[in-house]
Amino acid sequence: MLSEKEFYLYVEKNILKYLPEMEDQKVMVQRVKKNNQVSMMGLSIGEQKNYLLPVLYLEPFYRNHLRGQTIEETMREIASVYQGHQVGFYLDEDKVSDYEYIKKNLFYRVINYEKNKELLKYTPHERFLDLAVTYRWAAYRNHDGMASALVRNKELLMWGISKDQMMKDARENTEKIFPPVMRKIQSVLPIHIIEEEIPLFVMSNGDYMNGASVILYKDVLRDFAKYMEHDLYILPSSIHEVIILLDNEYAKAPEELARMVRETNRIVVDREEILSDHVYYYDREKDEIRIAK
Repeated sequence: MLSEKEFYLYVEKNILKYLPEMEDQKVMVQRVKKNNQVSMMGLSIGEQKNYLLPVLYLEPFYRNHLRGQTIEETMREIASVYQGHQVGFYLDEDKVSDYEYIKKNLFYRVINYEKNKELLKYTPHERFLDLAVTYRWAAYRNHDGMASALVRNKELLMWGISKDQMMKDARENTEKIFPPVMRKIQSVLPIHIIEEEIPLFVMSNGDYMNGASVILYKDVLRDFAKYMEHDLYILPSSIHEVIILLDNEYAKAPEELARMVRETNRIVVDREEILSDHVYYYDREKDEIRIAK
């Protein structure tokens, strides 16, 4: 049984034996920083210059090895999964430095402020309640998924653009690139695990990727609250979506809702996808979101 460090070194040195068609490529196993200060060991194969490479995270495979899977079985599994996700994307260096090209692909997303303080030191952002609004640009997007890059302060210098202008452009773009989606929760989760009479809604974007940002879209909450004739509780189920609960006779006390969110974050949601332990409240009269108390 290999130790974790030995396992990652073994994968880096030997994975090409299981991928003969890639035998001349460069292999990298390195720590990748993700949201909420989570880092994982990622495998990528190929030349990185001007190219976005697929990254396969290795922790799940190491856990399989710890459960008794032989190293041969584990390596074959890694090779099989990597081949299934082997989609790279060429990046034209001139486009990366061209703000007119980048501007059309800018968008924002919301993340937890406290859990990402280190990241935010070198990243243009705005504070919103206990969240931070950060900015990214989509380098690649199709039906299989999306690759995007975080906008850092050094990119603003390279582009010769101000923080305010970049944020303005991203705000104008985001709703066009990722239009909002509101669905009854029964259409998303099995009905037998839901109290069907409680009117719950899942709000995200069409990609269900970084969809919690929809809470900042212009007029989305206002129009929905007006149509339903109720103020709204917003439960942050992850960075990808939120759950909307009408403030009516079915709504539990804010403290109970917050307890449910905290338990879900601890038990169900991946650490890097946690948005907040707080519940938010949308006041339709004030057109305002606040932390529910």
